[in-house]
Amino acid sequence: MRLLVDDKDLQLLLEKKRDLIGNKVTIDMIIAGVSFMLSVITADYGVMLGVSGVIWKTIFFMIGVYYCAKIAKRIYQMRKNEYTHETLYNDIKKLDEIQHNHSLVIIKNTFEEDIDNYLVYFDERWECKLFLNYKTQVYNDEQNIINNVSSDLRINPELIHCNYIASKIQEKYSYSHKENRIYNHRLYEVKIDQFDNEMKKNDFKKDKKHYYWMTMDQMQNDSEIQKKNLDVIDFVKEVGK
Repeated sequence: MRLLVDDKDLQLLLEKKRDLIGNKVTIDMIIAGVSFMLSVITADYGVMLGVSGVIWKTIFFMIGVYYCAKIAKRIYQMRKNEYTHETLYNDIKKLDEIQHNHSLVIIKNTFEEDIDNYLVYFDERWECKLFLNYKTQVYNDEQNIINNVSSDLRINPELIHCNYIASKIQEKYSYSHKENRIYNHRLYEVKIDQFDNEMKKNDFKKDKKHYYWMTMDQMQNDSEIQKKNLDVIDFVKEVGK
């Protein structure tokens, strides 16, 4: 899964969490602190630099107390505000500006050899012809696409093959939501081994959904596609499909 995070937002998050990130006390630190205190308590110090051993021992003891107090404070903070790498990852995910992860599906009319036609359908919310598309699944997205295509077109899933091509983050106006939105489009090519006679027509209906076979030129010259979905057509052409 791809994330789109503003650099300033990420810097602000890391600044706010800097005291929690990496706030761990290792056993080595505890052993070092205890060992230092024991060595100070049991050691005898002579006069050094004109300073008596008692004063040196007091200085080292206070240093040991300060060090052990810091360790105790970090242990308390670590237990009170546990901040793991999973927590940091989830906080970064909340900064993600991508509002929709969609998988786009291109299906060619492989039953014809003369010209490349692509399968599109009329989307009533967008009032426009679109490539088949489904909400991207984090796991097993290819199988999810096969299952959806099988269900929509009433085709045996064993006759359907799905291959990932590319992905692209695009900001575009959503005509169904009436606002600009950021999409992560994952592009897949689906190949169908056998088309039924109904699907070989220039346009056909299945489960009340109207499908069409169109060339890239026809899509680019369609006024509604030009207005609402030309960036997706350009994306498909960009990857050479």
